Amino acid sequence: MNNFSKLFGILSILFSLSTCDVINPEEAIPAYLEINEFSLTSVAGSQGSASERITEVWVFVDGVFLGMYDLPALVPVLKAGPTEIRLEAGIRDNGIASFPDIYPFYSPYSVNLDLKPNENAVIHPTTTYISEAKFAFIEDFEDTRPRVFTQIINGSTQIERTQDDVFEGNYSGRFSLTRENQPVLEIATSALFSGLQEGGVFVYLEVNYKSDAPVVWGFVGEPDPVAGPIGYYDPGFSAKNEWNKIYFNLSQLLFDIQLDEYQIGFQAFLTEESPDSATVLLDNIKLVHF
Repeated sequence: MNNFSKLFGILSILFSLSTCDVINPEEAIPAYLEINEFSLTSVAGSQGSASERITEVWVFVDGVFLGMYDLPALVPVLKAGPTEIRLEAGIRDNGIASFPDIYPFYSPYSVNLDLKPNENAVIHPTTTYISEAKFAFIEDFEDTRPRVFTQIINGSTQIERTQDDVFEGNYSGRFSLTRENQPVLEIATSALFSGLQEGGVFVYLEVNYKSDAPVVWGFVGEPDPVAGPIGYYDPGFSAKNEWNKIYFNLSQLLFDIQLDEYQIGFQAFLTEESPDSATVLLDNIKLVHF
């Protein structure tokens, strides 16, 4: 009986150890993706500036979505050995942090890496505009060709070229508001557009800006010739005293207004919080679609 008790005790200990291994298995050691910020390359003549504001990265590992991360990012991956990594450039729709999205006109960055546990694989992702991206217009204020935004709907001031405060290159666009004489300025493109969603639903307006006043963007149309032009504005930017870039997602707004022809327009205005005079600077305005 004594020997039996000892044998039973030994078997109990061995069983307990094996059970612990099942309940608490040894944790896998991840490899890490050290992802730096994206760099964009554009074709200057046909795609305009390479200015970008890619704030997030959407990570896919062997075709499986791993997550979205703020850039730069350190991403753990529970995999070792040869691995396919695909990174999608993420932007914030209309500049809103709670609306992150993959920018549909930037190409993904793909690389095959040999991942090793507890080691960093450093990635410097690059991107370009995809070949399907079409540019309805590019306004960079750099040459003397006719300007894109010239039809004044409300106000009296045209956008002028300036060298006083330039984002890049030699010129930016500038206009001013005053509480006494021009508290509101509304301008549209001289050209009419149509069929921007025939090749795909996405329509974006890219804008570099520096502003003392808020500006809203959208479309101008004449559903009723008697009523005259009507502005359909939704996304916009607030005052910002340093140059910034924003991606306006105009897709839903364009779908909702259901106009055959339309102009791209904006409305700048002074609020109670605005100074009595305000300056708005613009650059690299691009209307991109499929």
